[in-house]
Amino acid sequence: MSAPIPNLARAIRTVLTADADRAAARVGFVRRRRKISGAAFIQTLVFGWIEDPRAPVDALAARCPVPGVTPQAFHKRFTPAATEFVREVLLRAVGQLVAAQPIAVPLLQRFAGVYVEDSTVVALPDTLRDTFPGCGGNTPSAGLAAIKAHVRWELTTGRITGMAFQPGRQPDGRFNATDDPLPAGALRLADLGYFDFGVLTRLSAAGVFWISRLPPNAVAAVGDERPSEVWRLLRQWSGDLLDLRVTAGNETRIGCRLLAFRCPPGVAARRREQLAERQRKKGRVVSERLRVLCEWTVFATNLPADRFTPEQVWVLYRLRWQVELLLKLWRSHGGFGQSHGGLGHRGLCEVYAKLLAMVVRHWLLLTGGGPLARMNPVRAAREARRFALAVADALPCARRLRRVLRSLRDTLALLRPRHRRRKRPSALELLFEPQTPS
Repeated sequence: MSAPIPNLARAIRTVLTADADRAAARVGFVRRRRKISGAAFIQTLVFGWIEDPRAPVDALAARCPVPGVTPQAFHKRFTPAATEFVREVLLRAVGQLVAAQPIAVPLLQRFAGVYVEDSTVVALPDTLRDTFPGCGGNTPSAGLAAIKAHVRWELTTGRITGMAFQPGRQPDGRFNATDDPLPAGALRLADLGYFDFGVLTRLSAAGVFWISRLPPNAVAAVGDERPSEVWRLLRQWSGDLLDLRVTAGNETRIGCRLLAFRCPPGVAARRREQLAERQRKKGRVVSERLRVLCEWTVFATNLPADRFTPEQVWVLYRLRWQVELLLKLWRSHGGFGQSHGGLGHRGLCEVYAKLLAMVVRHWLLLTGGGPLARMNPVRAAREARRFALAVADALPCARRLRRVLRSLRDTLALLRPRHRRRKRPSALELLFEPQTPS
């Protein structure tokens, strides 16, 4: 169930030609008629870095659609105006309605879309530490300057529906997901870093479903009982499954469903070992609260118990991992996060340009179907890289571009599907198994 080829061709041509030239004029990247137009600059970066994510700027200049462009002339185009220009084209691309036809999965058809959110941090040159302060430290993404990119992805169609940026030092919780409202009836999945009772309350009021892990110090009340920490309730629970209607939170209180699954002994033991090692490095003692929570996987959700079983809730939450795999693919096979620039605007421009390249590559992969198509993502990404220059060459002619995209679609259809895991099926595999009636 791939993305319609005419729609995809129209989006690629619009964003990388007309939209690019208008944005270049609007931000002052192009003030008069020049050899390197806004569209030529964007196309060179996008398709050059799709084809070779680690290519230096000198190599990109050789691929520029404008003949006679020297590497020196291309280097000079990386200005603060170029950074704003590329960022504007990136956000314009995210706003495009590029999506694959959804595969019929009964469990997911109950929602008006399944939206997963996550973020990734990329180090920037130290000269940007005042604008984008990082966390410090020795990790590659935690220097003096860093940018955090938030991505919202709709899983049934593969459409990237949102992207936002903030300093790397700011926690994920500072990003307000409700600034861009989700449709009523949608399901929102995000990791613990995005947890906020106020945001969850507003989502519930808007008719949006959600599933979230709970922080270790979460407080909940069952019925008319006094609120207490969730771990104390779990310590007294003798069964392997807890499914209760509670009121959670202190200052902001929300009625929700508390779900907890007792972990197998081996998993709990491994969690305790990892926890002890982390606390040892911090010079802390493992508390009883954390020891108890090692034995449980705990969720809060507003999904009604009469429509969704605990097992279905767990399968749905596991879909959140797909957005982490997407960002991992962007970094490992797309060069996102790897920069050749030493100046602030040069490095930031490369971050935005490689993100735009990953969005366009993601569009190309939608010719083979959405995230539920069971297509091997690494092999598919390699095929998209192989077709990048052919797509770039076909950009001036809509008919030729559609022909290239159809050829890519046929190539992706021949790829072998993901290897099925027999002992521990993935969340995508569980989706296609018969569901327990609700």
